[in-house]
Amino acid sequence: MNKHTYKPNLATALFVVLLFWGVLQSYLIAETVPSYKGPLAMVTSKDATKIYIANHDGNEIGVFDVGTDKIVNNIPLGKKPNGLILGVDGKTLYATSGSYRGVVQAIDLSSGKITKEVETGHTPTDGVVTPDGKKLYVCNRFSTDVSEFDLPELKLVRKIKAVREPRGAVVTPDGKKVYVINGTPNDVNNVPEDENARIIVSSLITVIDVPSGTTTNIRLSNGSGSLHGVTISPDGRYVFMTEILARFQVPTTHLERGWVNTSGISIIDTTKLSEPNGGFLTTILLDDVYQGAANPWGITISADGKLLCVAIAGTSEIITINIEKMIAKITTLKPDSENPEGWSTGKTTYVGDVTNDLAFLVDIKKRIKVNGKGARPVVMIGNYAYVGMYFSDTVQKVDVNTVNAKAVEIPIGAKPNLTAVRRGEIYWHDASMGFCFQSWHSCASCHPDGRMDAYNWDLLNDGMGNPKNAKSLVWCQKTPPAMWTGVRATSAVCTRTGFQYILFVPPDEVVCKDIDEYVHSLEPELSPYLVNGKLSEKAERGKKIFEDKKVGCVTCHPAPLFTDKKLHDVNSKVYFDHGKTDFDTPTLVEIWRTGPYLHDGRYTDLKDVFKKGKHGDVEGDIESLTDQQLDDLVEYLLSL
Repeated sequence: MNKHTYKPNLATALFVVLLFWGVLQSYLIAETVPSYKGPLAMVTSKDATKIYIANHDGNEIGVFDVGTDKIVNNIPLGKKPNGLILGVDGKTLYATSGSYRGVVQAIDLSSGKITKEVETGHTPTDGVVTPDGKKLYVCNRFSTDVSEFDLPELKLVRKIKAVREPRGAVVTPDGKKVYVINGTPNDVNNVPEDENARIIVSSLITVIDVPSGTTTNIRLSNGSGSLHGVTISPDGRYVFMTEILARFQVPTTHLERGWVNTSGISIIDTTKLSEPNGGFLTTILLDDVYQGAANPWGITISADGKLLCVAIAGTSEIITINIEKMIAKITTLKPDSENPEGWSTGKTTYVGDVTNDLAFLVDIKKRIKVNGKGARPVVMIGNYAYVGMYFSDTVQKVDVNTVNAKAVEIPIGAKPNLTAVRRGEIYWHDASMGFCFQSWHSCASCHPDGRMDAYNWDLLNDGMGNPKNAKSLVWCQKTPPAMWTGVRATSAVCTRTGFQYILFVPPDEVVCKDIDEYVHSLEPELSPYLVNGKLSEKAERGKKIFEDKKVGCVTCHPAPLFTDKKLHDVNSKVYFDHGKTDFDTPTLVEIWRTGPYLHDGRYTDLKDVFKKGKHGDVEGDIESLTDQQLDDLVEYLLSL
């Protein structure tokens, strides 16, 4: 047999070098590209031996074994899960996943496989299965509706209109009513012709009658917004939800004693739905007199119905509340019907006065510190609370019955490799003592997701007594100046002055630069008004009207930024503007999400901006448009 000596030629050698370089690059990229889990929702198995964790950034469901305190499996979804709903039989888990054209994914827990995937709406958040296991309700945040599915087929039956950004739901034990929390208010912030008008701005609760699909709405306390979590007592009597209670009626001169923002839980008595207030009892504050509990998020009840547990995202805590003592204390107060004007008496006499009593839960609640950042979902098994830390990719386990309880930190993935954008996002949501005086709020409290909270705020950067609507920060770095009056040259200036005059702590330049990176990374969501990602026929007609120079929209709102970055007088001045007549031209991108409209938030319907406000008549001829043309124009704008 002849022996041949192998002599590699130049091409072969080059191939080997390139192959090695490719493998090395892949390794380096894998080491440097951030890989986050982002636990956003949790639900326990029927036998309480497992916790299923919706890892939003990991596009998966983590299976956490309670006995060993370890992740034993990860179920890939291919989409970002926003919420989890366990089927009545405990064998099927439903993940609400994705954003535009979001889906419900049915997962067989025995195999860990997705058995069915059905479209539901824009950014499905959470939902509930009726006790008989025959109906599934899914909240579609940006479609502003709730999808009703028949089970086990997972067949869409109908869509039920909510109010604004529905985020979660619970069902009464008899299966007759579904209570849906609307995360954001949808109210006017000003009545231009009436400076004495009492402005009411708050989120509503939508109650769905299961047999008929009809709805009623319950209004919460004035200032209630940013609702994230909801739970119901085992007997079905009380619905509890987390919220920020904004004190938007006063100038932001200081933070002491919750002057600007407080945090709380609202309570609804389901046995009193037929009463004028729909059974709404009151909002109880989670804060202490000299320490806020900023940005409450998840909420749950112990299996015996005795303990309420709330995750506090801004300060990395959980708060437990004795439900029996809390309800008993409320029942000792006079009903609000005996105080028809609704004004605070300065002491806790009526049920409504509880919203101003920072000491109401003294000796009834307990605050427990947990490790990491971003306490969002929370569940309870026995005496233990399990909290998902969104930014730290851990679960915190706490024995809530232990005196001076300490959290045990359990990783659910590798330690996150934080980019500047991610660090900025963490700082944006952080209300701990180094980021806000007394921990009353964070940047995210008024700008959730970098957008707006739908309130008028009387900030101190352009005088006092002239409140203006909070603005979305999407593309703010591309569209200077900042603020409605253009008082800040850039968004970066706003970040630093925000620490000084809104958070009341000295700005840290390293922190501010990371926050700039986060804010500048924000991109608009696809509009729910698009059809398969494109303009509808109606919107296409509206686009032609928008671009008609005679109509004049493009004069101040030219594409692609849809703003000329200038201040204009468009006859929007109101009684509290103190002579100021020209205001910043906002970008129209994502305008479907940013109501109420104009600098004073006077309209919730975009058509009213043109029809009632005559907006556009200064630079063009809006008034000559027919109702149909206005509808087409509005459809286009809402599609941006």
